[in-house]
Formats: sequence, C-alpha cells, structure tokens
Amino acid sequence: MDYRDLNIGDKIGNKDIAELFLCSNQGGVRKSKKTNTIVLIAKFDNCSYKHRKEGDTLYFTGMGKKGNQEMKRQNKSILNAADEGFALHLFEVYEEGTYEYAGEVELADIPLVEEQADDTGAMRDVFMFPLKKRNK
Repeated sequence: MDYRDLNIGDKIGNKDIAELFLCSNQGGVRKSKKTNTIVLIAKFDNCSYKHRKEGDTLYFTGMGKKGNQEMKRQNKSILNAADEGFALHLFEVYEEGTYEYAGEVELADIPLVEEQADDTGAMRDVFMFPLKKRNK
C-alpha cells in the first residue's frame, strides 16, 4: 500500500503511518523528505494540545509543550509547507491508537496566536494553524 491509496475515513495504526509516509512514529508533526509530506496528528482524546474545529476549518495547535511557542522547527515546517513543496496530510485521533485519515489539507490563513494552558497549567502563547481540506 502507498499513502496515496488512503481514503478519507480510513483508520490505521501509528506504525502504518510511519511506514506509509516514511516518517517518524512520534510527535504531532512528522516531516518526511523522502515523500515530501508532513503528517499532522490532531489528537482530541486526553491531549495537552487543544485543537478545535470551526465549520470546515481545523485549528491545529502548534508544537511546543511548555512556554510560549516559537515559529521554528515543526511550526515553521507547517507555515512553509506549500512554498517548500510539502503536502500536509491530517490524521485525527478520537481514541488512543486509532488514527483516522482526514485527507490532504492546506494552510487557509496565517496562524493565530492564542493563550492556552501548558501541561503544568501555566498560560502561554500558542500558534493555531487554520487548516482546510485541499482542493486537488
């Protein structure tokens, strides 16, 4: 199987994601130079990152668990994905271990900065990346 064979709604495991996209099996933003893809994992079950949906837009919380997030590493990869030729592929997790493919997405606008609590309860600035399904 190839990652291009995935259909929206397909449910796969974490190991499958790493094998299909030739990416890491850890983290919420997984960049693969081998496939020119960035896999985004939006967990909605028991997760310190507070992703949210508003209509057809998913606001994906940037990376960085403590303190104010910075526009570097994974966050910069999301921001620059289109310019650098990387496709963003979204998986949503509603129960531990089950990754539901939500399709290819794109940045719909510039990221917002919001306040959210970190793992210790301290308030900090986070990036919220507005993502919409990509029209092919």
